Amino acid sequence: MMATKLYLGAAVGLALALVAFGPPPQAPSSRTTPADTASSAMGEEVFNANCSACHQKSGQGVTGAFPPLAGHVAESFAQPAGREYLPRVILFGLSGKIAVKDDLYDGTMPAWPQLDDNQIAAVLNYILSAWGNDKKLPAGFDPIKPAEVAAARTLHMNAAGVLDQRRKMIPETQATLAQSDPVTFTDEQARRGAAIYSDNCENCHGAALNDGEYAPPLKGPIFLRNWESGSVAALFGKIKSTMPFDNPGQLTEQNYVDVTAFLLSQNGYAPGEKELPAATQAQEKMTLKK
Repeated sequence: MMATKLYLGAAVGLALALVAFGPPPQAPSSRTTPADTASSAMGEEVFNANCSACHQKSGQGVTGAFPPLAGHVAESFAQPAGREYLPRVILFGLSGKIAVKDDLYDGTMPAWPQLDDNQIAAVLNYILSAWGNDKKLPAGFDPIKPAEVAAARTLHMNAAGVLDQRRKMIPETQATLAQSDPVTFTDEQARRGAAIYSDNCENCHGAALNDGEYAPPLKGPIFLRNWESGSVAALFGKIKSTMPFDNPGQLTEQNYVDVTAFLLSQNGYAPGEKELPAATQAQEKMTLKK
């Protein structure tokens, strides 16, 4: 049923993590885009194949799990070093807690160096021109070129280094980043989640959560390594937006919350007296770090 990496699976332009909530979803602008026609088509293709499952085709993302790309990427691009920052997010990933307006995002975007320089430049230019972002670009905008991606590829960076660059470029208050609450769910909630898992997830992920033939493990070291740096909101958002594989979002909100509680119970998190809430802002403050 569920994939296991935050901002994962579909996340190339994803979590360019610069982003803030923009206006309601809009279709990409009909104005001339920064990229030429061929490059723009390539960028849209790369985005749809690798990014849209998490960041959504509307560019609005999933609150608490995958930052939106619409409404703010162009503004971030205009910041000092913003042009250099964007290719590095894709090439080296991004790991750690960021604040986007009133929402926290705490997880890991994987590196995507397997995309070639042309693909990365094209998808970045597509994102910068879609959903009204092109209207916020600085005057005289010059599209990101493959040669710039190639130059960034030679740097010795990692996801933590990219986070450091982001925080210098887009300062976030330490008070906001420090917000943290313990994980909470009840035994009864986990039992409800177990039944839902059995009906909807077991065929792919296995009865033991780590013995599925067709899907990654949802229990044990691999799962914990993928999620322990994130928040409950990130895990919940990933589950809800991508699973069940054949029909994401088909379960009720409470079903997804209960399944999340079940997964937590199977990975060493202790139940308590309060149920895991469905409210995103409450989940955002719950860190999975033990």
